[in-house]
Amino acid sequence: MRFRLTVWYSSLLLVFGVAFVVALNIAARLDQPDVVLLQGVRVNDVEWQPVRNGPGGTINGFQPVITPSIILKEAQDQINSGNLDRLQSWSLVAVVGLTLASGAGGYVLSGMMLRPVRDMTRVASEISATNLSQRINHQGPDDELKALADTFDSMIDRLETSFDRQRQFVQDASHELRTPLAAIRTNIEVTELDPEATNEEYRSLLETVKHQTERLTRLSEDLLLLSTNEGGLPLEPVSLRAIAAEVANELAPLAAARGVQVHVEEGADIEVDANPDHLYRSVLNLVDNGIKYSGQIGRVAIACVTAGGRGEISVRDTGPGIGSGDASRIFDRFYRVDRGRSRREGGNGLGLAIVRELVQGMGGTVRLASLPGQGSTFTISLPIAPADDKTAEAM
Repeated sequence: MRFRLTVWYSSLLLVFGVAFVVALNIAARLDQPDVVLLQGVRVNDVEWQPVRNGPGGTINGFQPVITPSIILKEAQDQINSGNLDRLQSWSLVAVVGLTLASGAGGYVLSGMMLRPVRDMTRVASEISATNLSQRINHQGPDDELKALADTFDSMIDRLETSFDRQRQFVQDASHELRTPLAAIRTNIEVTELDPEATNEEYRSLLETVKHQTERLTRLSEDLLLLSTNEGGLPLEPVSLRAIAAEVANELAPLAAARGVQVHVEEGADIEVDANPDHLYRSVLNLVDNGIKYSGQIGRVAIACVTAGGRGEISVRDTGPGIGSGDASRIFDRFYRVDRGRSRREGGNGLGLAIVRELVQGMGGTVRLASLPGQGSTFTISLPIAPADDKTAEAM
């Protein structure tokens, strides 16, 4: 690139230089005077006299009269021609010098301008999956190259964050998959080594295997959902109250078994642009969490409101609440506030991560408001469905 820039700079300057020199020579030649005056006498006029050498002295022709005027004109022509020749020679020398100087200057200047590109090439060659700490940190004018260098640094930041999350995800997923598999293997080996195992112990083993297999199935389904969730899903007007009522009805047996009350608060029926299945899964996960962590005689309330031109559905529980240190990571995959209790409840740490992924895929946001000892409120915010979509749905 540096060589090409140098060639282009030099070629462009050479073309302009040659054009300038040619125009200068043409102008100098065209600007020669047609009439030269010397003390008021036209020195470029040639006088002719008759030649009387015919019979009887008749005129047989004409010949020029050689006068000082003619001599001066010839001298002037020679001087002008010499001046033009010298002008042409010096012009050629100037063009050659201009080409060399522009080439050297263009090479140096293009090298200075392309320094960020060389830095980016060097940093890119040093980057690997295990070393993403290199940055360009270009210091210079706020131009296109600085914008490119800053964009490259930003891309490396995102890659580093992505690789860190991927490594953590693989570690957590391996741990989560290893735990039920280890439990299954341990129970099988214990029962296998007992030659006097009863039918009851075999049934207990089968129950353990069944329970751990269900846990593996849920985990694999959640991982598959997280890995395949992409934007661009078809969206349609969805009633928030209908989703809230469906979720409350679905989880009513679980809530009753734990002594938790789940109810949908009164409010307007709001339609948002969403994917019905994904919105249902998101609200279901939030309410399920609320039921699990509200404790005995707890309450889970589902409310539908509008705020800032968007539709919102919130799930409020009476659980122990979440501290500020945990709130910043509560939506991370496999993160648990109370790891021991989460395992007892059968959770795998993916529920809230799934909610965030699904909601963001629909162009929405999810947020948490919580204080220790005062419960938690999770709120999903989505764009309200356009009026024409509502009308078409009603028709």
